[in-house]
Amino acid sequence: MNITGNLVNAYYICPRKFWLFSRQFNPDPEFELLIFGRIISEESYRREKKEYVLDGMKIDLVKRKEKEIIICEIKKSSIGTKAAIMQVSFYLKKLKEKGISARGEILIPKEKKKISVELTKDLEAELDRGISDMKAIIAGDSPPKAIKNNFCKNCAFYELCFA
Repeated sequence: MNITGNLVNAYYICPRKFWLFSRQFNPDPEFELLIFGRIISEESYRREKKEYVLDGMKIDLVKRKEKEIIICEIKKSSIGTKAAIMQVSFYLKKLKEKGISARGEILIPKEKKKISVELTKDLEAELDRGISDMKAIIAGDSPPKAIKNNFCKNCAFYELCFA
């Protein structure tokens, strides 16, 4: 199984959600918060070129500032900041492996926030440990135990975990 940016994000939100996504369990596309997220992504940064897809990456936005490449991930809120940082770090690591130097930004238009992400040695090591754990979870025949966290109440998979 190929690890993708969306899977990295899901893992840092909830390992069970990660396992479900890895098995092609997809939430209802009409789930209210998913629709809201799509609208924010489509309506924000209209003048910028959006959505680059390559090798396990679906980068929301790429900007150039002088000779610098900035990859951006657009989020509807700052609630999942850690997961978003790890997702952007994953993209930066993949680009680095291809010889492309870049930095990242998490854009949260509703909150008018911009969070810079640099791929440090510590962040890269944390990501490597996470990917190792992700591979172990994917190899499992059943999902990790459902453990309630702050994301559960708005999760499209809530019924699969706590019904």
